[in-house]
Amino acid sequence: MTLDKELIALLKEEIEILHNIKKITYDKTDIIVNNKVEDLENITKTEEDLINKLALKEKERENLLDNWGLDKNMTISKIMEKVPMGKEELNSLREELLVTLSHIQSRNTLNNELIIENLQWLDFNMNLIYNIQTPPTYGKEEKSQGGNSLFDRKV
Repeated sequence: MTLDKELIALLKEEIEILHNIKKITYDKTDIIVNNKVEDLENITKTEEDLINKLALKEKERENLLDNWGLDKNMTISKIMEKVPMGKEELNSLREELLVTLSHIQSRNTLNNELIIENLQWLDFNMNLIYNIQTPPTYGKEEKSQGGNSLFDRKV
């Protein structure tokens, strides 16, 4: 088999894995918004498995390039300069990779922001509970040690 055909087949497999990762990132948004922690744990494990599969495919790609005497870090654009055929399909796959990776990155950024907001909301509520349970310590009364608190505010 020729380099272009082997590379095209490998890139198609990588793109399929990336589409599955992209779907998971969108599913994670819904899970985060609905505060389904157990579902988030499960989907994260699935995502990790896909990322590991993608890493194996990337290793295969590096080995393929090395076997053909090319630099394993060579971009698809530079590979297209080296192969006589398959340039159009390689370019199409390159574009699909770029778009898919961009979608994954932007959705992961959104998911990260949602998680940070949820953590800030939890922190706010924990502080609110602590302040309600801790009586003020004005005057000559003995100072409270905060023994009634559910959480220790000291870090």
